[in-house]
Formats: sequence, structure tokens, C-alpha cells
Amino acid sequence: KTFKWKLMLERIYYFLVVFCFIQTFYIPTAFSQTYKDPDAKIEDRVKDLMSKMTLEEKIGQMCQFVAPAHIEKSKRRLKGEEFIYDDQWGTYPGLNAEKLNQKVKNGEIGSFLHVKDVAEANELQKLAQKSRLGIPLIIGIDAIHGHGMVRGTTIFPTQIGLASTWDVGLVRDVAQATAKEIRATGMHWTFSPNVEVARDPRWGRVGETFGEDPLLVGRMGQAFTKGYQGNFGNENVIACAKHFVAGGEPYNGTNASPMDVSERQLREIWLPPFKKQIEAGVFTFMASHNEINGIPAHANDFLLDEILRNEWKFDGFVVSDWMDIERIHKLHKITPGNKQSILKSVNAGMSMHMHGPGFKRPLLELVEEGLVPVKKIDDACSAILKAKFLLGLFENPIV
Repeated sequence: KTFKWKLMLERIYYFLVVFCFIQTFYIPTAFSQTYKDPDAKIEDRVKDLMSKMTLEEKIGQMCQFVAPAHIEKSKRRLKGEEFIYDDQWGTYPGLNAEKLNQKVKNGEIGSFLHVKDVAEANELQKLAQKSRLGIPLIIGIDAIHGHGMVRGTTIFPTQIGLASTWDVGLVRDVAQATAKEIRATGMHWTFSPNVEVARDPRWGRVGETFGEDPLLVGRMGQAFTKGYQGNFGNENVIACAKHFVAGGEPYNGTNASPMDVSERQLREIWLPPFKKQIEAGVFTFMASHNEINGIPAHANDFLLDEILRNEWKFDGFVVSDWMDIERIHKLHKITPGNKQSILKSVNAGMSMHMHGPGFKRPLLELVEEGLVPVKKIDDACSAILKAKFLLGLFENPIV
């Protein structure tokens, strides 16, 4: 009898030891809701949410799409082959609004751009709340000199006009007012400031810049960045320093033309305004359309990794410009196809694809094949999630 009691007590003891071990190391990971706790540290919320996400869900956060209303408008505008091959308006042949909405509910989309208005923004956020983890969307917009792509908002002078004031305080006020209107319409991220240095008057985007002087461009850009982001309250938005880098003196004056530049020129003229945005705390960068010394900016690890991440210690995320990962193959012709373009771009430091369905599946395959490190995905996803927590989107996704 004594032996049986001793054996039973030992079994109970070992059961309790194993139970405590499981409770300590496994149950918190499985059932913790730290990422939903607004009082928890953002770093802890990101870590908790990342621990719950599948690889596909992480890559989904790196995917940005054009919103359904914009697609329908593009369909009415384009006809025949133009609808299939012209990518400037944003269309997805074979992907209707219903299928796009299902992707949101599946957690396959982390961001939208060209959302029509607050009603569409709210509808998209409601769909995102139905996903497995309920991760909100971050919605970006080209609010360059005011929130001009949404009807009823304020338009300010262009950047080249604002630069002529030499008044950084005024420029910061413009950015604050713009940010307030962006948030009021359910959006959270402006693709601004443009801190390229304009050195060729033939270039069609001179008016979008603060001019030809690196010092003035950097200071004006800082005023925009600080005005947009503030302390990341509910009337602030994420800023985006673009286009990184050296697109303002193209060979033939046209947008996306190649640029050859010495490293001395790069560091004295083109890079300083972008470094100023790092100092101002800018959270996102956008790569430029052009090649720099023969290497497309979207596949340029010297710029995106060596300088931006390692030298400047940037810890936000980088978004591609409109379909420019695809153009690594189509325009620059340095890869045999889209999958290889994604490989080069993500490994160079790209965090989010603007825009469309041709990114997620190839990237997932590249990770599974061991060609893209999982760390690249984790770094990109965690920075995107951090932006969403900073903006308070987990608490207030609906306007």
C-alpha cells in the first residue's frame, strides 16, 4: 500500500511539473492577447502578434492593393488591350471586388492606396476585422500639397511654391492641416515629402519638390515630416521620404530615366535631404523609379541596406513605387522575370509592394526555397505592424 501511494504521489508530482512547464512556456504564447492591450508596450504588442502569425500572414502585411472603387473607375476609363497592359491606372484582370474583399478577410492584404473616401475606408477596415487576427489596414494616399485626391479637402500651394516662402514653420502648419484631413477620411499614410533635389528643369516633377538646393530641400522636408507625424496621435499620419534617390537630374529629362552619379555627388547633393528625414523620425521611405549607376533603386542594396539600414540606422519600412518591382524586369531588364525581380528587391531591403496580386505567391515560394531569408520577412512585417500600433489603428480602425 505504501509503495502504491508513493508511486501515485510521484505521478501527480511529475504531472504538476509538466503542467507548470507547459503553462510557463506554451500557454502564454498560444492564448496571450498582449497585442490587443492598448496599455502594453508597442514592442511587446508587435512581438506577441508576430508569434501568432503564419508566414503567409506576414507576407500579406507586405502586400498593398488599389482599392475596389478606384479599380471600377479604371475599368470604365480603359478599353480592350489597354485594360490588360496599361498599369498606370491600377486594374487587376480576373480579380473582382468580391475576390479582393475575400483577400482582406483572409489576411492577405496589409495596405491599400487610392481609397475613394471615408465610407470605402471604413468598409475595408470592417473586412480586415474579420480576418483571423483582426489586423487593421494601413491606407496610403498621395497627399502631396494637401489631401487633394479626396473631394472637399484643402489644396495648398505646390512644394516649389511653399519653398519660396523660406518659412519652415508655415510649411509644418500645412503638413499638420493635411494630416488632420487625411485621418478624417480614414487614411493614415501620405506618400510625402518628396525630398528629391530638382536639377533639370525639363523633369516633369520639379513642382513636386522643394527645389534645387539640398539644404533648403532637407529643411522643408523635415518640416513636412514633423508636421505629418507629430507624436503619432489620432490626427497624425505616417510620412514617406521619396524618391530614394537621385531622380531629379535624369539623362533626358524624363521621369524614370537613368542617372549616373559619383559617390561624392551622391553624398553631397542627393543623400543629405533624405538623411534629414531620418533625423526628423520619418517612418517610411519610397524607392525611386530610376537606375543609379546602372542599378535600379528598387534592387539597390547599397542604398536600401548599406546606407539606409546600416549607416543611418533606419528602422521603419520601405515601400516600392507604383509597380516598380515589376519594372526591374520590364523596364530595366536585369532579371528574366517577375519572381527574380521580387528576389532582388526584397533581399535588397524592400518591405512592401505597391501594388497588386503578383507579389505574395512568388515571395512565399522564394522563402520556402531558401532564397529569401525569413528574417527579411520578419523585419518588414514587424515594422509595418509597429506603424499600425503607433497610429492607434488596433483600437480605432473605423472613422
